[in-house]
Amino acid sequence: MKNIIVLCSTLAAASAVHAAGDTYILNGGIYTKQNTWIAEVGAAGVSDLYKEQDNSVVPLLNFGYHGENLNVDFSGANYRVYGTDSDWVNLGVILTTSGIAYDKDTSDFLKGMDDRNLSLDLGVNADFRVGTGVISTYFQHDVSGAYKGYVAGARYFDIFPIGDADFVSFAGIMLQSKDFVDYYFGVNPNEARVNRPAYTGDSSVAYEVGYKLIYPLSDNWNLTQSTQYTRLGDEVADSPIVDSEDQWMVGATVAYHF
Repeated sequence: MKNIIVLCSTLAAASAVHAAGDTYILNGGIYTKQNTWIAEVGAAGVSDLYKEQDNSVVPLLNFGYHGENLNVDFSGANYRVYGTDSDWVNLGVILTTSGIAYDKDTSDFLKGMDDRNLSLDLGVNADFRVGTGVISTYFQHDVSGAYKGYVAGARYFDIFPIGDADFVSFAGIMLQSKDFVDYYFGVNPNEARVNRPAYTGDSSVAYEVGYKLIYPLSDNWNLTQSTQYTRLGDEVADSPIVDSEDQWMVGATVAYHF
């Protein structure tokens, strides 16, 4: 399984706050042009999460529909169950994934380890408007039986217009349960090698900051540049299969709305 990032508003956000342009935040996602279909393609450079990871440049792909309350695309689905675009509080339900999976093709260092599968997570988000920004909270639990744990967190987002472009900045904190860390970063005794000792994960806290710059090329076309830095928690970074506690993603996409 090669590393492929599926993109469309994988950065969480909050209730429907609009900037001067077409960018808005809804149901835990950053979106552009409400009530439209989207096709998006691009690429990103990423840090090695796992040691000797094969790919440092990955495609960014997305297709789906973004509506007034319902959004469905390659990143998952979400639905606003309470609130409107003008309310201070919005509540939503989310269907997404862990965002992590690997097999023997991901890294030479992982050869001899069992595959770790992409999960299907069901969760909720609560979003609160604060001044010009939004505090977005979320909780998601694996319902597919992959890692059998949960991920929860909070992010602060702000949309700032720069000419015709919209600049979305964010900072957040994420709690990963023991089951999540142990499944994706643990090493079982039967998987241990001389340079890969057995490791049992524990719950961990990660921090992230970044931005998304969205520039309209026309009524239907947008160009987006994204940058994100994540500082992994010690419980993840100490795993013998993890390359670095400092994780970067820098990418760009072009999107067509119709």
